[in-house]
Amino acid sequence: MNITSVQNLLETEFLGRNFVFLNSVDSTNNYLKERWQFLKHGCTVVAETQLSGRGRTGKSFFSPPKTGLYMSFLLRGKKYASDALITAKMSYALCKAVDKLTDTSSAGIKWVNDVYVSNKKIAGILCEKVSDGRDEAVIVGIGVNFSLDRLSLPSDIKNTAGSLRDITKKKLHRSALCAYVLNEVEKIYSEDLSGKKFISEYRNRSIVLGKEITVIKGDKKLRAAAVDIDPNGALAVRYENGSTEKLSSGEISILV
Repeated sequence: MNITSVQNLLETEFLGRNFVFLNSVDSTNNYLKERWQFLKHGCTVVAETQLSGRGRTGKSFFSPPKTGLYMSFLLRGKKYASDALITAKMSYALCKAVDKLTDTSSAGIKWVNDVYVSNKKIAGILCEKVSDGRDEAVIVGIGVNFSLDRLSLPSDIKNTAGSLRDITKKKLHRSALCAYVLNEVEKIYSEDLSGKKFISEYRNRSIVLGKEITVIKGDKKLRAAAVDIDPNGALAVRYENGSTEKLSSGEISILV
């Protein structure tokens, strides 16, 4: 990772303009959570490895040294922290950045926060809101696999994890993807990409719509069909008994 290369590719006004690079950290999200009150809007932290990388619902994110992009950035203010669509927007921005880096159009979104290529997860997103009673913000964490040593993968992700090497064999640079992600995220907000236009584009990226899925609720696993994504980013599902529900958060798996 080269900070100068990142900043040379930035087209942003605030994202990535304050940049922290770490060789190692427990979690880039944790780093910002512990310091967010003292950091500027758009502050970005990138690490070569995470010792305790985190995903949603308490899951870990495997973060071996120098084989992925492990980054988090800080979005301060109610404009960002109150946005119910923030995870959807981050997923969409990451897809566009991956497509630009690889010169393909193969990245898709598995609701709610994972990016897939060829039925393999290549990236995950974790958005966390923070507040001290006066100020509020959201911390966005993104982890992307550039390459994988399949022999070293934890058993629970051996069959589901993928990497950018699955898309293209051309030389890819983590610095470029970092800059492209920040550019696309800021573009979404500067263009106020929301409502019908955004949801239409988000739906086009979905890999779950029209599929049979399992909705996971604690110890329960319920079979359903993924029907639609509503204007707030919720996933509309229809269960086997004919009842319907809109999921604003949670976990699903796609039935093969």
